[in-house]
Amino acid sequence: YEAFVPDDLHAAAVVTGKPISQGGIHGRECATGLGVFYGVRECVSNADDMARLGLTPGLKNKRVIVQGFGNVGYWSAVFLEEAGAKVTGIIEYNGAIFNENGINVKEAKKYFQLHRTFTGFPDVEIVDAERCFYRPCDILVPAALERVITSANVHNIETKIIAEAANGPLTPVAEDVLQARGILVLPDVFLNAGGVTVSYFEWL
Repeated sequence: YEAFVPDDLHAAAVVTGKPISQGGIHGRECATGLGVFYGVRECVSNADDMARLGLTPGLKNKRVIVQGFGNVGYWSAVFLEEAGAKVTGIIEYNGAIFNENGINVKEAKKYFQLHRTFTGFPDVEIVDAERCFYRPCDILVPAALERVITSANVHNIETKIIAEAANGPLTPVAEDVLQARGILVLPDVFLNAGGVTVSYFEWL
């Protein structure tokens, strides 16, 4: 942009995620994950909605499986765990870990960053990524790729709530099936608002 408009003093505003020293904004790294957390927290605080799903209000002891352990998935998992949820499954491209009693999210991240694999991480079951995606949970957070839940696999999903942290993780057909099954879908356009809001302030 600067190459085309060299006289624009605000050229840096067209890019978000900048270092603080170059006009970035504090909190940008965790903003999208925090937005996912806020959306899920508000959802599970509605007693009537939770009663229809057979769940109690609040995040306490809610079983969460997160697909994608990058920026959005990691921070979503951190905030959900800190609020009392149990992150029972974490899925990455080369494998997954599962523990019904909950996984220490920050320790799992440190281990994965060091080894680029979950193999050898203590006190968890090493499982196939696809199989972990289908394990029962209360909240499933697809935070990796689009179109990961389709007509081909939607009947294998065993959760009460799907929090769309990724962009478009459901196909339209899959969403229709999930709604017919009574599964609550929190849309990406709502849950991604945290990242978009912070990007807006950085733009300003």
